[in-house]
Amino acid sequence: MTFIKNNMNNRGFEMSFAWMFAIIVGAVVIFLAIYFTTQFIGTEREIQNTEAGKQIGILLNPVETSLEDAKIAKITTPLETRIYNDCLIKSGQSFGSQKIAVATASGVGEKWVEPGTASSFYNKYVFSDSVVQGKEFIVFSKPFRFPFKVADLLFVWDLGDKYCFVTPPQWMEEELDDLSPEGIKVVGNLEDCETLDIKVCFSTVSNCNIDVNMNAQSVKKNKGTTTVYFEDSLIYGAIFAEPDLYECQVKRLMSRTSELSALYYSKSSYVGSVGCGSSALHGNLLALSNSTSHFEKSFDIILSSFISNELGTQNRRLSCKLF
Repeated sequence: MTFIKNNMNNRGFEMSFAWMFAIIVGAVVIFLAIYFTTQFIGTEREIQNTEAGKQIGILLNPVETSLEDAKIAKITTPLETRIYNDCLIKSGQSFGSQKIAVATASGVGEKWVEPGTASSFYNKYVFSDSVVQGKEFIVFSKPFRFPFKVADLLFVWDLGDKYCFVTPPQWMEEELDDLSPEGIKVVGNLEDCETLDIKVCFSTVSNCNIDVNMNAQSVKKNKGTTTVYFEDSLIYGAIFAEPDLYECQVKRLMSRTSELSALYYSKSSYVGSVGCGSSALHGNLLALSNSTSHFEKSFDIILSSFISNELGTQNRRLSCKLF
């Protein structure tokens, strides 16, 4: 009887070990399956995010103006999305580049991962926060003229942010009333803004997130950096963009202005040879090209703006206008 009892105990031990081994192997297999599935999903998300960044850039094309002074559009995404806006100027790049990257929220694994590879655009100028998050985004487009059209400026915000413009200038109030962009309301008093609104004030009042000084042509955000704009469309850029991003985009715009000034100089020489007298613009075209090629910060627009204004006046006086 003793022998039989011991034999049964051995078989029980052997069975317990087999079960333990099976459980361990099963756990390892499940872990590896989850690990490789997660890695695969992560790779797929990176690919999808990279493609989404390209698509966002393409979707911005129809928003750019042609003959219009301003346009509004809405971009809606199926998932909560983060749009990463970056501006880059490298040595040897004439106009710098606009970088757009995207990350989408997921219910599998981490909700947010690093954005996909950024897409580069050399003819876009997006003014926004460095990261804009939501499912619905407003894109507001206005041309930048200095004095000829240089480029379209794109101002982007998500509908989670509500802007309250307090006593803006009449031209801006009429423009916003005509376009009716979602996420922006115009009021006559600061008290008419909601508590969570981003308050943009155009007069000397306190407790505003953004102060716009129309006389000094400057914008101060959250009691911080003052950004100079010197041109109507750039007011919006200074309001919606982070200061560093604004400075980079304006520098790109000035570089483009310099090249266009040189092109218009060549054009004026040609049309002058066929009887359209535009030689009076030569001096200011060269001066504008030179001043904008040495642009360092937004405050430098002061000198260039005087040349631009004079150039615009001269052009309007021509019987056959150059631009």
